[in-house]
Amino acid sequence: MRFEESTLYNIYSKLNGKRYPLYDLALWKNGLAFKKIHFSDTGVPVIKIAELNNGISGNTSYTKQIFSDDVHLKKEDLLFSWSGNPQTSIDIFKFQLQEGWLNQHIFKVTPNEEIVDRDYFYFLMKYLKPWFTQIASNKQTTGLGHVTIADIKRMSVLVPSLTMQKKIVDVLKPIDDKIQINTSINNNLQEQMEALHRSWFIDYAPFGDAKPSNWIKADIYSIANIIYGAPFASKLFNTEGLGNPIIRIRDLKEQTFVTYTTEIHPKGHLIQPGDIVVGMDGEFRPYIWGNSEAWLNQRVCIFESKLPSDKAFMLYTIKPLLNVIEQTQVATTVIHIGKKDYDAFEIVLPDRKTLDQFGEITTPMLERIVNNSIENKKLVQLRDALLPQLMSGELDVSKIKN
Repeated sequence: MRFEESTLYNIYSKLNGKRYPLYDLALWKNGLAFKKIHFSDTGVPVIKIAELNNGISGNTSYTKQIFSDDVHLKKEDLLFSWSGNPQTSIDIFKFQLQEGWLNQHIFKVTPNEEIVDRDYFYFLMKYLKPWFTQIASNKQTTGLGHVTIADIKRMSVLVPSLTMQKKIVDVLKPIDDKIQINTSINNNLQEQMEALHRSWFIDYAPFGDAKPSNWIKADIYSIANIIYGAPFASKLFNTEGLGNPIIRIRDLKEQTFVTYTTEIHPKGHLIQPGDIVVGMDGEFRPYIWGNSEAWLNQRVCIFESKLPSDKAFMLYTIKPLLNVIEQTQVATTVIHIGKKDYDAFEIVLPDRKTLDQFGEITTPMLERIVNNSIENKKLVQLRDALLPQLMSGELDVSKIKN
């Protein structure tokens, strides 16, 4: 979607209401420029754009220091990341942790609820994402773009009455709430599986706190095959949905289809729901794929467990190994991982009976995660289809009774 200059900052709507500068609808507080001296091994997490996109990880910084209350985050605070890759980083988020400290390049946004309903403002910002993306792209340098306060002051939006706002929210919020419920369930299931893996295979709790004598050292290939993506020609990529979707590193977190290709590569591999996929540049986090099939691009790989029941064991065995590589690599730009690193992975391989018992517990949990993720993709499509129609007034909800 491309906007003319006249509509890039003056957003059209059929709704009855009053026009405001977007800036006037909320307070916009930028985060702090934290320095290494502020960080510690424990404490409250410092929330950067990476945490908004990927959650808490081994790269998350923490601090025990106290800063001003206006950069102290609480659950459900609205956060707008205004700097980064225009396609993947510029967005509005609901903060989901209990607390955090706000880093620079993110606005904590507090709506003026005399003018705009808080939930309506959140959906308005979601609706405006294509405009934000183009504004950031127009100023993009070295891969980064920005939506500044000056841009937000230039943007003009039509705000309907609070009654109409609540009618629109009543359509969208149940969908968004279900997405969040599924996401919370999935996060909880992953935490349970990881805790169970730690208890069994690191602390050896079910085995008298000692490693059983029949468990052996082995390489990663004793439990997994590694499938690498193919070097698809970028000149054949498109964003119009022509051909088949292709998964790049930037798509792994949201697991959405942005790029497509008409190429059929002879070494191409189609990722399937439930596959464990890892990006090989920048950060090395294993994801449970929760979307439909797509081509696997180069620098993305799949860890395929040799037995389906071993998938969770494999997932939480490779996760710390990948994290060690990520934490210990030194690079001036982007860090990389490759086959040589995987070849060096050494694991402790339990006996078959123990692995089967672990699989009996975790396989249904993995299946639930995949099913919830697929349902969320459909819900997101529904929400995102309704969003522009409701926000532009194309879909009239004025006669809906609250």
